[in-house]
Amino acid sequence: MESLKPPAAAEWEGAYDCDLPQIPGAWTTREVTLAGRSFSLTLPADPDAFLEAPAEVREHQCDGYMPYWPYLWPAAIDMGRRVLETRWTSGMRALEIGAGVGLVGIAAASAGLDVTVSDYRVDAVRVAMHNARRNGLASVRGRVLDWRSPPAEQWPLILGCDVVYELAHHEPILALLEKSLDHGGSAWIGDAGRQHAAAFVAAACRRGFSVALSGASGAPLLEPQVGAFQLIVLEFV
Repeated sequence: MESLKPPAAAEWEGAYDCDLPQIPGAWTTREVTLAGRSFSLTLPADPDAFLEAPAEVREHQCDGYMPYWPYLWPAAIDMGRRVLETRWTSGMRALEIGAGVGLVGIAAASAGLDVTVSDYRVDAVRVAMHNARRNGLASVRGRVLDWRSPPAEQWPLILGCDVVYELAHHEPILALLEKSLDHGGSAWIGDAGRQHAAAFVAAACRRGFSVALSGASGAPLLEPQVGAFQLIVLEFV
């Protein structure tokens, strides 16, 4: 397993084209079809094994971190589909936060965006980069990123999926968006219909973001829902 401390941000570009590390439970592959396109993903065969790994337990005790990146969450499939079904400006720069195994970023790159995938853990970034290249997307870049230390660089589009499930995440994510989102840019936050989505939307409005909600099909929603996928699009008013 990797060191608990993420590498410096300066190491982010081109540093992850290497063999995948040994992990609890070994690796497996999965085929995913989104909007008529098929993607092949390498991902941990037993994500639950990470929850009991000694290094991950120490990380949780030290920083409250939980190793959820090895899971391919259902919300990523819904969000990846929405990304692929949207017409984007070709080559527009996009940052994915909390990328995990990278499906949403891969969908964005397949839709013609210039994508940087990021996560708190170097293993996650390596897997996301590996999966991008596995699907012929050699231009995708990777970055180790702590939401509590937002990058000075700005992007017209920031993507995040299943990242607002804990209240403690809301303010760091919104602070990151304020600092790292281009003027006139937008943030797409995919949510599985978890109970804290309404609190995130309220916090975003207090910070001056406009908010638009829609379901998996793209139909507008009047308010956050519980138990079903929703896309939360934030823009500065």
